Amino acid sequence: MAEVFVSYSRANRDRIVTVSDALEESGYSVWWDRSLNPGDDYAILIEEQINAAPCVVVAWSETARQSLWVRAEANEALDAGKLVQISLDRTKLPLPFSALNFLDFSGWGGTRVEECWTTLDGRVRRRINGEWVDAHAPPPGPALQGLGRVSLLGWAAILLAATISIVTGLVATGALPVQLFGGFTIFAMAASTTLLLMTLFVLLRIAKASRR
Repeated sequence: MAEVFVSYSRANRDRIVTVSDALEESGYSVWWDRSLNPGDDYAILIEEQINAAPCVVVAWSETARQSLWVRAEANEALDAGKLVQISLDRTKLPLPFSALNFLDFSGWGGTRVEECWTTLDGRVRRRINGEWVDAHAPPPGPALQGLGRVSLLGWAAILLAATISIVTGLVATGALPVQLFGGFTIFAMAASTTLLLMTLFVLLRIAKASRR
């Protein structure tokens, strides 16, 4: 039995030839449906190969997303804890697979030195060795974009607080006139309120995006 089962849509056959050949060049034994012979019971044979393979690579695409066979094979792999996903064209993956980690192969040039390939190779090897692979890590995408803005707002708040402390110390030591402190206090309160409202707005946007 093969170490790696490859699930794909027939429309992507040419690209899967390249992926499968590269897997074999990396030293893995690979099974995909070119190994089927006329007269084979496809459903039984595919199920046997998925059950036997320690790793299942599912190649998602627009046509794969619409394929009942690809979805069924991906479900079997997910249930067995042997799923590794790649995306050939950045099409949104169907549920529940869109909630799992996948590798972007849309720009893969077919070499085994590119980052997407070396990452795939590592995940496949860990699956075969029975090691843990974080398939449930969040996929790349915009769902949590905005955290960087929250960080910037946090740093701005820290800077403002530090400034207030410095000015207060200067006033207390007589280095700055008390009159300036009153005006600065008004400015600091307005700036703090603005930062708070901006932070709240960004957090609400993140929470809304995370529920998609």
